[in-house]
Amino acid sequence: MELIVVMAIIGLVLAIGVPGFAHYNKQLQLNAATRNIVGLLSLARSTAISTRSTRTVDMNPQTGTLTLEAASDQDDARVIRLSSSLTLAIQNADGTSLDGESPVVFQPSGALSGRSVLLVLSGRNVHSQTIRVVAATGAISVDD
Repeated sequence: MELIVVMAIIGLVLAIGVPGFAHYNKQLQLNAATRNIVGLLSLARSTAISTRSTRTVDMNPQTGTLTLEAASDQDDARVIRLSSSLTLAIQNADGTSLDGESPVVFQPSGALSGRSVLLVLSGRNVHSQTIRVVAATGAISVDD
C-alpha cells in the first residue's frame, strides 16, 4: 500500500513538472539563438571597423539562416541555422515587415547601410525577443 502511495506521488510530481520543463527548454533555445545572432552581428560590425571594409550578414527567414559573408578567400563564411521550432521576422524600425532575404551591411564606420532593422525571434508558447540594430551607429541591443 505504501509503495502505491509513493508511486502515485511520483506520478503526480512528474505530471506537473514535465510540461514546465518543456517550456523552459524552449525558452533556453530562444535565448541561445538570440545570443548567437547578436554574436554574429557584433562580429560583422567589429570586423567591418577593423578591416575598414563593408561586411554583410544575409538573413533568410524562410530557411532560418543568417550568413556572415566571407571577406576574402582566406575567410570562411559563418552561418547560423535556427531551430525549426523558431521563426525569424525582419522588420524596419517602424515595425513594417521586410519580406524575403534581407542583408544587413555594416560600413567601415560601424554604421549600417540603410535603415535600422529589427529581428524578431519567436517560438511556439515562448516570449519573443527583438534584436535591434540602429542604422546611425550600428549599435546592437536586445529587447524582451
